[in-house]
Amino acid sequence: MSKKITIVSVGLRGDIQPLAALGVALKGRGFDVQMIGAARYADTVLGTGVEYSAVQPDPESLLITPDGQRLLECGDNPMAFARWMRQIGGPAADQLFQAISTVARPSDCVIYSPFAVPAESLAECWGASSFMASFVPVRPTRFFSPSGLGRSLGSVGNVWGARLAEQAIWQVFRKRVNAWRTDTLHLPPWPLRGPFGQWRRQLRPTLYCYSPSVLPAPPDWPQSEHVTGYWLFDTPSGWEPPQDLAAFLEVQGPPVVYVGFGSMITDDLRRRHQLVRSALRMAGVRGVLLGKPDVTPSDDLVHVVPGVPHAWLFPRMAAVVHHGGASTVGAGLTAGIPTVTCPHFFDQPFWGSLVHALGAGPRPVRAPDLTAQNLAEAIKQAVNDPDMRRRAERLGHRLRAESGIESACDIVERSLDQAPSPVSLTS
Repeated sequence: MSKKITIVSVGLRGDIQPLAALGVALKGRGFDVQMIGAARYADTVLGTGVEYSAVQPDPESLLITPDGQRLLECGDNPMAFARWMRQIGGPAADQLFQAISTVARPSDCVIYSPFAVPAESLAECWGASSFMASFVPVRPTRFFSPSGLGRSLGSVGNVWGARLAEQAIWQVFRKRVNAWRTDTLHLPPWPLRGPFGQWRRQLRPTLYCYSPSVLPAPPDWPQSEHVTGYWLFDTPSGWEPPQDLAAFLEVQGPPVVYVGFGSMITDDLRRRHQLVRSALRMAGVRGVLLGKPDVTPSDDLVHVVPGVPHAWLFPRMAAVVHHGGASTVGAGLTAGIPTVTCPHFFDQPFWGSLVHALGAGPRPVRAPDLTAQNLAEAIKQAVNDPDMRRRAERLGHRLRAESGIESACDIVERSLDQAPSPVSLTS
């Protein structure tokens, strides 16, 4: 009988896609895989044989509210992020925990995203192996600041900054998580400061779905922290581009760039798209724009698409413009083309600054500061700077030689073969 793996991801599409790619790869190795996430993302594993169990609430429905729009403006301010989580994320968590309890089935291994840390309780309840699978560095290090805290705070400040950020989020959810553990799962509560310190002492393994060529594991991390490489989907077998998109790309003319802000939705989509159109015109390029064709019609300047596989589209672009989410950064860098980031919040400023430091993209343009003029200038630099293009091409060549998903699958398989006994955290 094949071993069972439960994967829990409760974030946005950029959070769930790498875990979905891992789940599909594990299914291909013979595991029985269940994925738990928001209903709107069930298409990520459609037709793969991975079981998808949908739970509420829907994260994008929270972002479109006035409170959600304020979240997208908090940038790399962890306290603003924590305040939002207390006001909006806390009440939503109660509904989410109960939904997970209803659909999750006992498994041999639990893999969860950073936003789904309470899912470790399922592994504890079942006596299963477990991994956090993270798109951002989560273990404190002296060598760089935690994502979401901006510039380096020095070796000591970086470590304590990471721990304080961890506590800022944990304390928002502590009572709710412990109520779920005691009342529903019949487990003892986690300690006042959470289980994190004990996990680190026990060298609980973490999988990182980004590349060591982009951000290598720092020297003060133990071997339990595995920076495996990006977990990206290939273009689906048999997929063909819509004829109108193919025709747009075949037209001889100015370079074409991709522009899309993923799940960073706005309550004024028309205004944002008008800004993008103005920037493209000023930069002297054309664009493939992620959006709603019924809201923003396509023309000779812009072709609007509801979604296209990045693995197919990005290598055909002169540059990509996006919000700086970890997965989209990985797709753009893997394609070997310059990346313009317009970060909104949380880890996006971290990745945008790193892309710039690697020489693979211009300095990030923060979403609250975005204008047609500064976006056009960033696009022109990305398209026309030969040194930037060469650096992006060299980095893309290295990334395409990596096998992040295969490395992660190997680690999970070895863990299940060894079948370590989890430790209950009660103090």
